[in-house]
Amino acid sequence: MKKTSIIVKEKSMYDIDILIGNTAYIKSVTGKTGLLNIKTNAIIGDMDYYHTIYDTNGKFYIQTLEIEKGTRENNWHSKKNIRIYDALNEKMIADGFEIVESYRDYFEVASLRSSIDGKIHLFDKYACRKPTNIFDMALDDVKMLYKAYNDTYFVVTMNGKKGLYHNNCYNEIPSLITQIEFDEIEKLPNIIVYTKNNEKYFVCDGKDGKTSAKFESITVDEQNKNIVYCKKENKTHIYNTESQELLLISETDEVKYLSKYGDSYNDHHGEFIFLIKQNEKLGLVSSKINNEIKKSNNGEAIVTELLTPDYDEIEQHYNRFYLKQNDKMGLFIGDSNHNQLIEPIYDNIDYLGEDYFALYIGEYCDIGRMTPYTPFTTSVTNCQIEKNIRFGLIYKKDGKYGLILTDRDNKNTIIPNNFESISCVLEYYFILEKDSKKGFMHHGKMVIPMDYDEIQIGGSYGKYSSMKDAKVLYFSLKKGNKFELAKMHNYQYVTTNVEFVSNHTFDSIDFFRDIMVFKDQNYTYIYDYEEKLVKTFPAQTSVIPFAKPCSKWDEEHNHRDYFYAIDGVYFYYKDGKFEKVLVEENDCYVTTYEIGNETFELRTFNKTEHDAFCQTIESKEDSEAEKTLIEIAKNGNNKYPTLVLKRVNNNQ
Repeated sequence: MKKTSIIVKEKSMYDIDILIGNTAYIKSVTGKTGLLNIKTNAIIGDMDYYHTIYDTNGKFYIQTLEIEKGTRENNWHSKKNIRIYDALNEKMIADGFEIVESYRDYFEVASLRSSIDGKIHLFDKYACRKPTNIFDMALDDVKMLYKAYNDTYFVVTMNGKKGLYHNNCYNEIPSLITQIEFDEIEKLPNIIVYTKNNEKYFVCDGKDGKTSAKFESITVDEQNKNIVYCKKENKTHIYNTESQELLLISETDEVKYLSKYGDSYNDHHGEFIFLIKQNEKLGLVSSKINNEIKKSNNGEAIVTELLTPDYDEIEQHYNRFYLKQNDKMGLFIGDSNHNQLIEPIYDNIDYLGEDYFALYIGEYCDIGRMTPYTPFTTSVTNCQIEKNIRFGLIYKKDGKYGLILTDRDNKNTIIPNNFESISCVLEYYFILEKDSKKGFMHHGKMVIPMDYDEIQIGGSYGKYSSMKDAKVLYFSLKKGNKFELAKMHNYQYVTTNVEFVSNHTFDSIDFFRDIMVFKDQNYTYIYDYEEKLVKTFPAQTSVIPFAKPCSKWDEEHNHRDYFYAIDGVYFYYKDGKFEKVLVEENDCYVTTYEIGNETFELRTFNKTEHDAFCQTIESKEDSEAEKTLIEIAKNGNNKYPTLVLKRVNNNQ
């Protein structure tokens, strides 16, 4: 094979690729690139393996050259030099400068280190042909302060002093907007803070941002970033930087933002509430603003003192401020326009909802309502709260129970403490007991009179919801040994009348998830919740609801299948039909106990529960066993959920 070698001179052999004005980008046969003035045919600078970026609109050539590859030791950061050529003016701006950092794409704005003086120079493509160009200034450092839309702000450092440089790629002329004379320049929400000779002032964001007076320190509130605290000569000047307004001046030891009343979606307007501290005691002040800052004659914002600093602790919950003084509790609610105060003389204060409060002295309390417009008005005195429920509460006084109810229109109803027990079965629905008789109340109205020994409630409410969603509520009303069936439409916020379904009475009525079960002397009837007869069985038939997980996942996530054991045989209930379930535990275990004149029948499909219950009963004396059986037959037993115990007869 014949081999021929030649020497190619790069200056005489190259390709022209891009032409901007009189300057061309050229590439030699060996791959080196450079720039050529086509008028003088002179190469500009040297030729090397540059990566070139062309800016035909701005008329720039920007060329970068890798001079040190990234390594593990320098976190894979490669070192590059840059050449910037202004093709419009045919002028080399930078050649052989090291790239420190680029702040916009394609090095439009970048900090570069000179190979001559080792200083940092800020290149701004939008300023380099304008009088505001600062590229020739030798800087110690350049740091980007922040960006806002098309605006970028930089802190430039020279001889230990700092200045602020502004760059805008569209509308504004890039410029050094301050002298380089500050000890520190920092960005806080809505403001820029300048420090010089141990004095600070801030300028609000925006073209027409206001400049503050000079202070010793400037800090931003941790909770509300629009609130700025400026301290000077033992005074704290508090600004809302969103509206660029002075809120108030406080001479207390400490001041801290708590909340704002008024337009919650507009930081410009409203009333700002602050916690103040003086001599280790706490109080409240208000900015007292409504749409505009109200000013006094000397131009300082008016300070409205809501509470003098006399309290050991102040804890806020919404518009409620709980006050503590000498281990006693008080309460303040409202703002500077409307407020109410309860002095700290109580052991504790609880908010009960719907503007109700409980004021405790010891274990007893006074219950009443208070709003920013109305003082505390006592509804019940010297009582105990049995249960706090939505739109009301159950209280106990002198051993009896009563109710306080509030409807959607904030009208309250006081039910006196005349009852032996009160239980809330649904929102606004209550079972009350008096003289061992029970009745049913809805929205403070007795819809079922207090004539019954027991009241049970049922209704169809689906697989994944609660009974409050049932369209119709059904009632099992026991009087003596007989049960009646009643119903009412479940209009939660409207009181309706109860309707008795039939004149027929039953020996028992049970409400289950999908069905109602009625028994008389002859039959067991199963109805759905649309009052359609589903099945009829002999009277002695046992119907037991059961729920169990189908898998370990179901058990862990409380997901269960619901079915029924009818005389020990399992059935699913779906679409008005019973479908037999093939399970192992289909045997029904039946045990009868006769003690004196009493007969009790135990039925269950769970052998473990059956044997455990029988062992418990048989370990007792007859008199104790009889008491236990009577109690469980009446009230049931959560320990054995699949067990049904019936008191078959009573011949006494």
